[in-house]
Amino acid sequence: MSNILLKLQEEFDENPFVSFDSSGQGVSRVYDGTWDYTARNESLRTVSFTAVPEIHRANIQRYVGKLLEYNMDKSTDNHVSVSLVSRWRDNLHRISKHWGKSDFSLLSNNSEWRKVKSSIKGHYTQATIGSIAATINKLNEAGLLDRYVKLSEIRPYANDKGSKQYIAMPSTIHAKVLQRVIDTVETYHPHRLEISYAMSKGTKLRDSELANELNKLNVSSLSKNEAKELNVRVSKQANKLGEAIPEYRLVQKGKWVNDILKDCLMCVDLFSGARRTELLSFNHNSYHVIAGVPVLQGKTYKANKGVAKTETWVTHPLALKALELAYDMTQYARDIHKAVLNEAFDNGDITKDAYQRGMRQLSSAFIATNMGMECYGKVRSAYLLLLNQGLNLDKFGIVATQEEVDEFNFLNPDWYGEMEVGGSLPKLSLHDLRRSFAVFLVRNRLGNSQTIKYQFKHKNINMSHWYANYAQLARAEDLLLDENLMSEVNEAMEELAVEAFDDIYNGSENLSGGGSKDIIKDQEERLGRGETIVMSRKELKALVKNGSKSIVLLPTGGYCTNSDCERLCSIESFAAEDKPCSHLVITDKGAKGMAAQRKRLIKAFTDMNDMGDYAYSRILVGYKEKICHIEHTLKDHKIPFEPFTQQIKVLA
Repeated sequence: MSNILLKLQEEFDENPFVSFDSSGQGVSRVYDGTWDYTARNESLRTVSFTAVPEIHRANIQRYVGKLLEYNMDKSTDNHVSVSLVSRWRDNLHRISKHWGKSDFSLLSNNSEWRKVKSSIKGHYTQATIGSIAATINKLNEAGLLDRYVKLSEIRPYANDKGSKQYIAMPSTIHAKVLQRVIDTVETYHPHRLEISYAMSKGTKLRDSELANELNKLNVSSLSKNEAKELNVRVSKQANKLGEAIPEYRLVQKGKWVNDILKDCLMCVDLFSGARRTELLSFNHNSYHVIAGVPVLQGKTYKANKGVAKTETWVTHPLALKALELAYDMTQYARDIHKAVLNEAFDNGDITKDAYQRGMRQLSSAFIATNMGMECYGKVRSAYLLLLNQGLNLDKFGIVATQEEVDEFNFLNPDWYGEMEVGGSLPKLSLHDLRRSFAVFLVRNRLGNSQTIKYQFKHKNINMSHWYANYAQLARAEDLLLDENLMSEVNEAMEELAVEAFDDIYNGSENLSGGGSKDIIKDQEERLGRGETIVMSRKELKALVKNGSKSIVLLPTGGYCTNSDCERLCSIESFAAEDKPCSHLVITDKGAKGMAAQRKRLIKAFTDMNDMGDYAYSRILVGYKEKICHIEHTLKDHKIPFEPFTQQIKVLA
């Protein structure tokens, strides 16, 4: 046993408190199975050590306890987030699991360090390996071992699975998903109070029938088959209570309500781009109109040490309907949960902090609706909607076309080939909706990088540029604070730039855009001298590395060769520019993308034009000019098309 571990044993011999309630009284001690931080009101409530084998548990608790003490002393506000403590626990558990030891001070020894690297090899992704290295470096900083780990040293021990970026949906699939959730909201919004009433009456009917059945059989509980028969009988009666509600079903475990609730959650996400914890902070009172702009105000925990702070998201009025539906139809569950909490608090079964946390969660529009007998009438550790079963991707009936597959591959290089014609998306999560929202913003010229920076609460504008330009997303929450990871990203960006310039100089038969003239001239001169390659990848890489060449992939289909440009062609106005940008270059590949964009614009124009609403006339003018502008590019690239000739009906 190392001297440092012996000192830690002595330091924690009296099992001191590591968490406290809101009045300053101790709650959890260092050797408790779970450290309870309920009083902090952070997104994460506890740090559990019960999954750590007993042989290593106490040691890991000592090291984590010491890291907590050291970082709290170093912090200006005497605070360390629960999520960070949880990360230390996870990483030390990972090391001990494969190394077989938990005296982490021994990692100062080169022989033991080689054993650790060998034991974890191939078990974790680069992101997790990087997190393990960061924790070891924290131990070093706290004086608990003498080793600093460079990411370049430990990176080779990661597996080759990598961390994939979140998905951006192809535009037509995005529209289909959006339409489906909007249909749900529009269908059930008028029935939201009826749903809660029917569910409340159905639950009370179940309680009454259960009491009668127990009395009749003179037992304290029903067998599995008896309970099943009771639920079937109750459901038949209870379903009549909601006959006026489309496809109403009383499901004790809440699945019918949950499916509607998920659609409401997706609707709000698709119209805000908020994170999961931020979405779960919204309710019907979160919607406001400020200076004519609809917004949502809720809580975010991002970049605030896990403590909630109020933020604002621009949104759409449909978000209000979704929140009203979600909140009002779950009022029956909210009433039941509150009654249980009040009784438990009055009886002294739960602390004031746990009671207040539960009440805060029940102010959300998105709460748990499971009223199955296994959890009915009991205090719960959390009352927010769980998404363990995902977002019900199958219900959207996605059957991908070739065009959608091509667009998916373009938007999601990490997922290339994982969506097939006739198939569906490989996955769908709330963060996938978030990234799709960012793409939607840019494609429809609803905002620029600054808009996305604000909307997504990013501290660094570079992250917003990555969203806007479909580049790799952050592979860890603290990516922007990690110089080593940033260096990796810069290398990846250089490779992407080389690929783009190779497409321009050597891969495209035709070029267009204001920046293409000099390139075409250079091509003609080199080809005239008999050279088969205009500029080799080696030449291009050298020029990119020394800063002579830079490039940005635009969502509009072209490339901008001026990285400092503030013109942001990705969000250009509807009107075609009189003077073409001298930095814009469009390849044959980009022009094909613009041809697909033109089809989408024509469909949008047609649908909006058929409404015959004068209020849309300015938008239609913009669509038409953009379509005609793209047609000029298609001509330059010899891509056939039928000229657009539709007239704006309300102006004809």
